[in-house]
Amino acid sequence: MCGIAGSTSPGRGDAEREAHAMTARLAHRGPGDRRVIVRAGVALGLARLHVVARSAPSGPYVTCDGAVAAAVNGEIWNHAEIRRDLAASGVAVPDGADTAVVAPLYQANGVAGLARLRGMFAAAIHDARDDVVVLARDRFGIKPLHYAPGPPLRFASEPGALPASGAIGRAELSDYLAFGCVPSPATFDPDVRQVPPGTALVFRAGRVDAHRFARPPACGPQDAIDPRALRAALERAVDRHRMGDVPPAVFVSGGLDSAVIAALLAALLARTGQAPALFALTFPGEGDYDEGPAARAVAAHLRLPLVEAPLFAADVPHLLDCLVAAHGGPFADASALATHALCREAARCGATVVLSGTGADELFAGYRRYRLGRVPLAARVAARTVAAVLPSSRRTRLGTLGALARKAARASGTDDAARYGESLAVVPAAWRAQLLGGEIEPPSVAASRAQFDGTRGFADAARAADLRAYLPDDLLAKEDRAAAAVALENRVQFLDDEVADLAGSALASAHLRCGSARGAKASLRAAATDLLPAAVLSRRKRGFGVPVSEWMRGPLRGLVDEHLAGSAPRLRDHLDAGAVADLVAAHRRGDDDLGAAVWALVVLEAALRRRSTL
Repeated sequence: MCGIAGSTSPGRGDAEREAHAMTARLAHRGPGDRRVIVRAGVALGLARLHVVARSAPSGPYVTCDGAVAAAVNGEIWNHAEIRRDLAASGVAVPDGADTAVVAPLYQANGVAGLARLRGMFAAAIHDARDDVVVLARDRFGIKPLHYAPGPPLRFASEPGALPASGAIGRAELSDYLAFGCVPSPATFDPDVRQVPPGTALVFRAGRVDAHRFARPPACGPQDAIDPRALRAALERAVDRHRMGDVPPAVFVSGGLDSAVIAALLAALLARTGQAPALFALTFPGEGDYDEGPAARAVAAHLRLPLVEAPLFAADVPHLLDCLVAAHGGPFADASALATHALCREAARCGATVVLSGTGADELFAGYRRYRLGRVPLAARVAARTVAAVLPSSRRTRLGTLGALARKAARASGTDDAARYGESLAVVPAAWRAQLLGGEIEPPSVAASRAQFDGTRGFADAARAADLRAYLPDDLLAKEDRAAAAVALENRVQFLDDEVADLAGSALASAHLRCGSARGAKASLRAAATDLLPAAVLSRRKRGFGVPVSEWMRGPLRGLVDEHLAGSAPRLRDHLDAGAVADLVAAHRRGDDDLGAAVWALVVLEAALRRRSTL
């Protein structure tokens, strides 16, 4: 984990000062050391977390002839192979860690060379040969990269390091209310953009050209995956992700994905007499929300130590401030609270690198929403009747069923793209229209329509849409910011290129079996049959739920009032105050499963307050 930043401000002094200031704001990402270099008016900065080749010189790295420089955040798994190939063609690689290969690779092959990189990375490259700045991001968007196009051009790993306009775009606000975040290339601030995953933006003489050098798997057309091939690919991926000078730990939930990673890592480390530490987030006394018992069962089966990080309602106000600061704006996925708490506990215990199971649900069709295409319209409409009589609290299995029924009811339209959007919605469409004073289709829903063009089934289209936006802009962003805030590096083995290509080569139907929740991710379960006990292999998808809805009716009621009903909330400048009050009242009556919607408004108000103080 590192932080990168830079500027093309006129004059050597201006660019250098800006790069130093932005890099200092990213010190939490790389507390090891900071360095800024200036070349022909372009300043590149890096704050490094020492993980791989800890004693090697830190970047930004410059090619031996001085032509190309690169500041890189992340890890390059195939750096040794690239070094050999460059050396064979007469291209020298500067001394340094794995990321030292990026500058000479670009020097030799240009933007096309970035397609050779296997890893998780964000890179800022300056080519002095024709005064070009290139901003590039890995295939899945594991590592973030934001920029303010200017002029002058400024860029940084996190938006909070960049100068902000303070404006809020209406389209971005609509996206936020719908999905709890703003998908790339936009951000909450209209003057700040994100580099899309798998893309290199080339800035030359006031012009920017986008080059797509990598794409997510195409989701098909195979109808089966050989479980032995998948198992072997997973073993190699976990082995690759051990790269570095520090031992990795694992975040576990008791679910299949993280348990597979923990089991494979434990088997690899056992050969050297080592054992990975496991970390799990728990919710003591919160019924079905608490995955502590399941995580303990996984740890006991693997005979590994488990560190539990309990989360209570009293922790939320402080974590809310941390969340807003880490994201540089509003981010409404309540599971970010749990991720922040888990990362803090891991860092407190001395961990530097953690592995997680993120990405498996998208690749192996693990989400319940992928099954909406199989449910007849009449059944989805009937879900409204069921939802009306079931409880809204997810502390019980019946309440969880009620929440699913409500999602199915909201996703009862005939437009596949809109149905997909509502299955993910944080604030339901009807409430968004009231809050915004009129119905506005979120730009992300419009962008996802290309996935639902009728050439593939609903599940495969939804998988493709998730890989394009939900995975990078929600899940990976959540993990990156939480880990970076405490100088952790989070690694995601399911997004290893070999594993992802194999899983993505098959249709969703290859991963969905028997029409039941336990049939999801069937190919992954088959590959892990001898790794884990039957109880883990057959466990239903749970998600990383946080009882924030129940807490906001109880111990966090005052937090809601302070943010949404207090004196002159900043929210009123952007949303209808009457609709905000009605939404809060409906949540407190338990009329609907509106906890996520209320939480999104609380986070938005907190972010607006913080913005006004910067």
